Amino acid sequence: MSEAQDVEFDADGVTLRGLFFGAEPAGGRAPCVVMAHGLGGEVAHFIADFAAVFAAAGVAALVYDHRSWGRSDAAPGMPRNETDPWQQIRDYQHAITYVQSRPDVDPDRLGAWGTSLSAAHVLVLGAIDRRLKAVAGQAPFVSGKLQSQNLIRADLLPAVAEAFAADRRARSDSEAAATIPIVDADPNANVVLPSPDAYQYFYGPGGAAERDPGFANQMTLRSVEYVLGYEPGAYVPYITPTPLLMVVLADDVVTPSEAALRVFETAAHPKRLVIVPGGHFDAYRGPASDKAKAAARDFFVEHLGGREAPQSATTAADFADLPAV
Repeated sequence: MSEAQDVEFDADGVTLRGLFFGAEPAGGRAPCVVMAHGLGGEVAHFIADFAAVFAAAGVAALVYDHRSWGRSDAAPGMPRNETDPWQQIRDYQHAITYVQSRPDVDPDRLGAWGTSLSAAHVLVLGAIDRRLKAVAGQAPFVSGKLQSQNLIRADLLPAVAEAFAADRRARSDSEAAATIPIVDADPNANVVLPSPDAYQYFYGPGGAAERDPGFANQMTLRSVEYVLGYEPGAYVPYITPTPLLMVVLADDVVTPSEAALRVFETAAHPKRLVIVPGGHFDAYRGPASDKAKAAARDFFVEHLGGREAPQSATTAADFADLPAV
């Protein structure tokens, strides 16, 4: 495996930046997986570790920051730290085009990987972009409507809707975009991710903010509006015949595991479900993450090619697995 390379590519006039992990294929050009993080996440927040695992198994990987996040640019006149799911899907497609242009990548053996909100994007991409030959999503966000019910008390919904409208009026008058913190130590604070494990993921020992000292811990309020109107689960029945891997955290309450499992049932074969113990943020480090990495690695090697995975303590017996057919 080669060292990761700093790369950048164009996305409709906006420069996106990331890391390319080259691979040494069994022969010729390598298969490649395109990857990005979830809501509020950046390349520095653990997912490059997944890319390194894939590359070690002979599957190259491009992992990049979404526009306006991390090292990637924002469009002229647009704020930093804004998440528009459909724009991020289009940017995934630009990333696919970029890796297709690389002389070290086989343009006909491409996959996509995502986590949390970006897992949602991968579900959509699997249904609409047939350049992809395999898609894998872990801890997937599947429904904005369900997420709003999970995070926002019903009696507060009118006030939330008014806040969205007020922000739109202000931005139309060229005022600054309203922002909201992503996490806070106070579990009762008004934040995007109010769970204690979310705060620990970012600010606990060895957390994402330690890896990324410039992490801003905020996003635009419109990001929340966009996400709550996003229904990626509706695309899952249309992913076939592209192979699908879904990795679900058994105790996930951020993107609830029950909702992900219901959506998985709507997918046609070939599909594979892997359930690993732990909560949402256990997917990024520790034993649950090791299992998630191994599951995705083996799936991509199977469907894109690559080398046989190195021996590890993780085996198929560790997974609650419905084999792809």
